[in-house]
Amino acid sequence: MKILLLVPTPPRTCWPKGLYRNWSFDTGLACAATTLRREGHDVRIVRREEQLIKLGFDWDRAEADLRNLIQTFRPALVVQSVATPAMSEAARIARRIKEIAGTHTINVLCGTHPSGVPELALSESADVDAVVVGEFEATLRDVADTGPLPEVPGLVVRQDGRFIHTPHRAAVPELDAIGPPAYDLLDMEFQKRRNPWMIRYLNLSCLNIRTSRGCPNRCAFCAEHLVGGLGVRFHSLDYVMEQVGYACAQGFEAVHFEDETFAADRDRLLAICEAMQRWGFHKKIKWDCLMRVDQVQPELLAAMKAAGCIQIEYGFESGSDKALRSVGKNATVEQNRRAVSLTRQAGIRVFADIMVGLPGETGEDLDATVRFLRWAKPEILSAGRLLPMPGTVLYSRLPAHVRSSLSWEGYSYTPQPGFQLNLTDMPDAQFERWYRDFFKYTVKPHNTLALLRDVGLTDDKARREYRRALCRFAWHHPLRVLRLPIRLGSRNMWFQEQSLRRCEDPRLGYLDG
Repeated sequence: MKILLLVPTPPRTCWPKGLYRNWSFDTGLACAATTLRREGHDVRIVRREEQLIKLGFDWDRAEADLRNLIQTFRPALVVQSVATPAMSEAARIARRIKEIAGTHTINVLCGTHPSGVPELALSESADVDAVVVGEFEATLRDVADTGPLPEVPGLVVRQDGRFIHTPHRAAVPELDAIGPPAYDLLDMEFQKRRNPWMIRYLNLSCLNIRTSRGCPNRCAFCAEHLVGGLGVRFHSLDYVMEQVGYACAQGFEAVHFEDETFAADRDRLLAICEAMQRWGFHKKIKWDCLMRVDQVQPELLAAMKAAGCIQIEYGFESGSDKALRSVGKNATVEQNRRAVSLTRQAGIRVFADIMVGLPGETGEDLDATVRFLRWAKPEILSAGRLLPMPGTVLYSRLPAHVRSSLSWEGYSYTPQPGFQLNLTDMPDAQFERWYRDFFKYTVKPHNTLALLRDVGLTDDKARREYRRALCRFAWHHPLRVLRLPIRLGSRNMWFQEQSLRRCEDPRLGYLDG
């Protein structure tokens, strides 16, 4: 059977030119390709984001390329791995596939969004035949081999105007049995382009590797458990070293371990660090990971540093214990502070994730978050509005009329008009004022300048143009340069978009405000 695995992007309105050029691949979909090819199927992978970047965000050419692929390849099964902001685009692509390849083509959705709201995902597109709930490698294998969709476990199927939930499918206990990602189906030369978003904001060629699935926690805002499950399953040490060795052999400068919590098993992490030193990988490649603050231990950080770790991403979320309890974080501000102190002592960069707009949050809570960030001085700060992802505890708490009014495009990389959701105890106007002004209290000049230097600029020509733009801006507006870090605190996403557009299109002029 010919199978097309596709990763859609949000609609073009959510993609200002030059903004957010992250080309990490979907490891789950690449592992699904390995499983399907093992059964003898002909598999292709298409990443729409990669297409757009290669074509300079020429949406018409990208659409024509996809149409030509469908006409020539003629897939019998099309699987889309869908994130929430890409849902409307996935529905549009499913319709186009039926028009081009024929109504006999099976359209299937998988990923966090379809797993969280499967019936809603089916109802929003008459051209989608089924939705995978949870882990999808084994389910897709059975869809390709078995035939009738209602007989395949792990699906929600549309049939005669009804939604049929097939029996639950247990997660694969031994992850190594799935096999490694199908790297040969990916453009690894494109993947090796330097990327300032993978390990922010170090402009390194980076390979994303997953060494485990699932998370033992269930934070009210997190949707990752919808696919990976609530328990944690691990790849073997040999598998991890094989993947890191592949990254080294291919000439990657860094590895991003994308596990939800890399230190879920302390002894396993120590074994990984020891093996990386034994094999000499710590001298060849840098790496970062995600950790919970309650997992931080001095001896663990020392081992990670010796093994080549340069950055740890922590989900601090807030500087208020009350706000943390409201989302079931199961962590305290004191633990956040301890994690920062110990990570700094180990010589590892701190990447701080902060969310604004937690349930019941007040101005006093946000003041506490500001005080925490001023004390912590994280090397990297990622702060944004809390969005209740479909399928999460927070989403289920929303009134039905609020859920029905949500626009999936509002969950995209850039704020969309009309997406207003206030879960705090503050009036809407006060919260919006807080949300607009939050960054100016927390942004650090060197972080801002690093972002301006690196984001989206991966070739020498673009960098030269960008430097010229900054020099002309400084020459004509010397006083505004002094205010630049503060102004960018509240307008950083806008400034990225505008500055990069001007660098890429000389007709727009330079940074003239």
